Amino acid sequence: MRPIPAPVKRSATLALILAVLAAVPVFGQSAEAKPPLDEASWSLFQRIFGMVLKDYVDPKTPDEVILGALKGAASSAGPECAYIPPDEVAAYRALDRAPAALPIYVTKESDFAKVLASYPGQDLSIHPGDALRFIGDRSTYDLTYPQVLEAMRGTPGEKVRCIFIKQESWQSYTVTLTRQTPAPPRWLPLGNGSGALVLPCLEAPLPPEVSRALAGAKGPVVVDLRGCAADDARAALRWAGDLLGKGQGPARKGSKGVVHDPLAGPGLLAGKVTRVLVNDTTARGGEVLALALAGGGALLAGGPTFGWAPYSQDFPLENGGLLRLNTAYFLTPQGEALDGHPVPPAIPLAFAEGAKPEEIYLQTLKAQPPAPSPVIGKGDKVQPNPASGGLKDHGR
Repeated sequence: MRPIPAPVKRSATLALILAVLAAVPVFGQSAEAKPPLDEASWSLFQRIFGMVLKDYVDPKTPDEVILGALKGAASSAGPECAYIPPDEVAAYRALDRAPAALPIYVTKESDFAKVLASYPGQDLSIHPGDALRFIGDRSTYDLTYPQVLEAMRGTPGEKVRCIFIKQESWQSYTVTLTRQTPAPPRWLPLGNGSGALVLPCLEAPLPPEVSRALAGAKGPVVVDLRGCAADDARAALRWAGDLLGKGQGPARKGSKGVVHDPLAGPGLLAGKVTRVLVNDTTARGGEVLALALAGGGALLAGGPTFGWAPYSQDFPLENGGLLRLNTAYFLTPQGEALDGHPVPPAIPLAFAEGAKPEEIYLQTLKAQPPAPSPVIGKGDKVQPNPASGGLKDHGR
């Protein structure tokens, strides 16, 4: 086998990303318990590296093999983890400033991107769990999660032909989607001073008129988080501050133990009777916000959430690239990591097919918790956040 022709800086880049991956423990595991990369593993990688360069049928450059190794090592850490090469960092950092995107939320692990939820008013044939196979002419199979997000971004109003695969039957189907800005929050009056805050996207700002309606509501309020699956937990915490005011956010646990992020904001719902409508399309940031509101005294209603809410961080690398890793999971009221553990509603609800939004929200407000109330924490009831002013709820 010929010597590895990679320059020293390539080895340093690989050693850096492998060291970072080795240092980031899985949920509940301390950094000390994570064994360092051993000499045998490093030698095995060097051997495979050389064999690919020497024996693979299509010629590969050392740079190509190093890039593939970096991407593979990062993606092996878990869903939505990725290595972002230096020449893609600017595009990645510009994702939040993109004017529009396809009106769906997706996640990405080892194969095709998967649909979590759709914006309101989209094609009903797109179901959560369906695979997003193509965005235009780009297959999502070999894309990293950041590359999928970049492919979804573009000009408002631009139509994109997308190919999906049904989760149940594996049949392909095609839908033409229109890139659009995030769906803005809406206020729907329900009479007698009550209303519903419809919040499908955490990325959109709170319109002044909706803020005034929330602050002026005299009756109970429904917060509709169905379809809310933004991947930005920090945006969820900002919304929690806007709605709850000063206090502590829901717990998240990583290698450094349990952390509660501080909340700050006007507290537009503080002291108000509040129900939070959720289901299996409430995921990631939507679940974080639901947990924060429940911690402030609201009751969750509807169906179980999706059950996956990681906290991601970007680690700068010496070569100018970035490593995106999930470093913690938010916790359910029972202390379970939101990694395959949906949050059950305190008030299970089913709605008639074709029911109007007003009917759904009024049913949500009228419903009472089953007796005896389900245990959702250490006690028998939701513990209000003492620093938030607390939310009130019927039947508590």
